[in-house]
Amino acid sequence: MELEEILIQAQKLKFLGKPPVQEHILNAKGFIETIKKLNNNEPEGKLVDLGSGGGVPSLILIDWFKNWDVVLIERKEKRAEFLSWAIKQLNFTKRTQIICDEVENVARNPVFEGKVDVVTARSFAPPPITAECACRFLKISGYLVVSEPPGKSDRWDNEILEETGLIPLETNENKYGTFQTLQLQRKPSDRFPRRPGITRKRPLW
Repeated sequence: MELEEILIQAQKLKFLGKPPVQEHILNAKGFIETIKKLNNNEPEGKLVDLGSGGGVPSLILIDWFKNWDVVLIERKEKRAEFLSWAIKQLNFTKRTQIICDEVENVARNPVFEGKVDVVTARSFAPPPITAECACRFLKISGYLVVSEPPGKSDRWDNEILEETGLIPLETNENKYGTFQTLQLQRKPSDRFPRRPGITRKRPLW
């Protein structure tokens, strides 16, 4: 089965938004271009996608970065089952892991803590929640790449962000969309991420 067919199935199941599948694929290409630029086309790496849902950008990223290990985190069981089915159809199982759990729990797992080169997020959560959930995964100098609404470059401008160890780099606008890049410059505060639910009930800012 082709990738586009799988994304059409994701739309039928309402795991993916209404825009045409090609628009979703183009947005995922924006992630690819951003990551290539950050990592100087490194042939190998480890990537975690937060709230993988209907498979964008995750499935497109796996298809492009042929030698990267990719972890897809999805808390909803039916969506996680769909992702497991999708990676089998695309023969991605050897280097892809699907985890059905809250991101906050996975971030505290020693297998992933401080081990990841790039974390991606598309329609996952507002900036304070995304930053708090992502920071624990990253290696020092690792990157968080987030798909952004157009013209919202100040969403990450907050002093509390420093506690996560992340600093905003550039906001990259290209033909595929708008992408905010952040880099982990020091180890995050031990209190992050807080337990599931707290991150959303009491966001950092």
